[in-house]
Amino acid sequence: MGRRPHPLPVVLAMILPGLLAGLPTGCAPPIPSGGFDAPDPASRIYAAVRVAEEFGRDPRMPDRATLEHLVAMLLSADPAERLIAGDTLRLVTGKDLGYDPSAPLPVRAAAADRWAAWVRALPPAGGPST
Repeated sequence: MGRRPHPLPVVLAMILPGLLAGLPTGCAPPIPSGGFDAPDPASRIYAAVRVAEEFGRDPRMPDRATLEHLVAMLLSADPAERLIAGDTLRLVTGKDLGYDPSAPLPVRAAAADRWAAWVRALPPAGGPST
C-alpha cells in the first residue's frame, strides 16, 4: 500500500497567507527570496514551508544544514516561526522530541537541545545510515 502524503504542506499552504499578512516587511527582502538567513521571521517561515513542500514531493530527509536552521527557529521569539519549525521537523524526520512551541522558554530550550543533539548525531552526508 502506498504512503499517504502528510497533510502539513496543505495545511501550511492554507494558513501561511494569513500568518504572513500581518507581519511587517520593512526593508527586508521579499518573503519568498529571504530564506533561513533572512532577518525577518516571515522569510524564515517561508523557507521552512518550502522544506515541507519539497518533502511532500520527495520524501527524503533534508540535509543537516537545513535541519540545523529549523532547530534554531525553535528558539525564535516569533510564535508562528516556532510552530512552523517544530511541525516541519516532525514532518521531515518522523520524530517527535517533545517540542511545544507555546511552552515556557526553559521547556522549549530543553526540547531544542534534544533536537540539536539528534541532528548532531546524524551520520555525515553520504556516510552509512543507522
